Amino acid sequence: MTREELKEQIDELMRQYADEEIDGATYAQKMMELTSSAQNDND
Repeated sequence: MTREELKEQIDELMRQYADEEIDGATYAQKMMELTSSAQNDND
């Protein structure tokens, strides 16, 4: 995943949370998954 792809996914996640499509726990879980998968890609 490129940095740009990661940024787009995070932006979408923040939008979903702002629009109350997902709750805080789901937001936190998905953010953790995104950042950990991005870190794994870089190793």
